[in-house]
Amino acid sequence: MLAASIGTGTLSLEARVVAAGGTTETVLERRLALVAEAVSERYTEILATAIEVPGGGRLSFRVNLDQAPRGLLDGSASLVEMICELTLRLTPVKCRFAMIPSEMGKPQEASTDFDVAFEEATQQRLFLAVHGFNNLDDRSLTGVFAGIGVLLWGWTERQAQFVRAVLRDGVVEVLEGPEPAMRFLPERKRREIAASFKVSPSVVTECLQAAKVKRFRYEVWAAADMLRRVLQ
Repeated sequence: MLAASIGTGTLSLEARVVAAGGTTETVLERRLALVAEAVSERYTEILATAIEVPGGGRLSFRVNLDQAPRGLLDGSASLVEMICELTLRLTPVKCRFAMIPSEMGKPQEASTDFDVAFEEATQQRLFLAVHGFNNLDDRSLTGVFAGIGVLLWGWTERQAQFVRAVLRDGVVEVLEGPEPAMRFLPERKRREIAASFKVSPSVVTECLQAAKVKRFRYEVWAAADMLRRVLQ
């Protein structure tokens, strides 16, 4: 069951389609709904409610990162991976994201913060923009997601499929202990992916190298750690 509590790690996010990938409005909304349902099922531990598809090529959701099993760092890592998974599942449809501190009971303020964030993201051609903390934290979080966006938006549909397959179990795992710590999760074997897609292992390897999947893993690590530091 999705939790509804609000804490210091509670954030509101919205995604807006900026490239429909050649699909019609009806097909696009259906695709958004299917992806939202699938991703919601995987990230119930941090989602306050299931991802909503209010129409107009948008997704909206609220998360509470404090309620993740291993605390704030675990929640931060899950949110970063969740944003990436939404993007990968939607490829070639492209979305731009905005993230703000959650304000229960203040929908007008939230709407204004989202508008400011999306204006910044549109002007600077950013994947994700953050607004509502302080100027330093807003820019730091926006910047750390910028590198992820360059990779995600640059991948073909086939590259996105292979990246999802090789990182099926996730990118990082938060470790138990008194101090925040993570480790990279192992990637799936190239031959397994090749067999599932009925291609040669060399095709998978070349595709993943071109996608710079190793760099992507470090970008996810950095974003999870930065988000945890800002919210701590």
